[in-house]
Amino acid sequence: MPWRNGLGTTVEMAREDMADGSGFAWRLSMADVTSDGEFSNFSGYDRCLLLLEGNGLTLDCAGSVQRLEEPLQAARFRGEDPTFATLHDGPVKDFNIMTLRRHCSAHVDSQSHAQAARIEVDADLLLIYAVDTDLQLDSADSGELLLPARQLLMIRQPARKTLHCKAGGYIATQIRLADSH
Repeated sequence: MPWRNGLGTTVEMAREDMADGSGFAWRLSMADVTSDGEFSNFSGYDRCLLLLEGNGLTLDCAGSVQRLEEPLQAARFRGEDPTFATLHDGPVKDFNIMTLRRHCSAHVDSQSHAQAARIEVDADLLLIYAVDTDLQLDSADSGELLLPARQLLMIRQPARKTLHCKAGGYIATQIRLADSH
């Protein structure tokens, strides 16, 4: 889908629309950023942007500067804050999580090459993206699951438990609804 500012496109991976049709409650997406430029305004949303590929970028978010230089480094900012991206040396691919602040919030965790990482699940919705290789997930009560590279797993109302991750990089997004917990 085209960016609001017309300077590029986004691949939406998952999203949930508001029941009243006023927009989306949350969205996960990826984008190729090929030039310096201003981000679209998403007033009322909290954003988390992670670097997937490329030599990095610097975000100036209303005067707060955040540099992303390594894969899966994250920048967090408010969607209404004027934000300008400057590429370091060529295009980048990013992973973007947006949540409507009055409706929900997101906790984002990432690992580049998890040999033995844990995700403590405590959310209304769990989304796990296998970044560049297959990801092995295991829990004491659910057994093992192999999540193929560049695929997204979504679990609504996940059980509160510990997931063990092995042999791959991941981005884990836990979304909590504002009126829960």
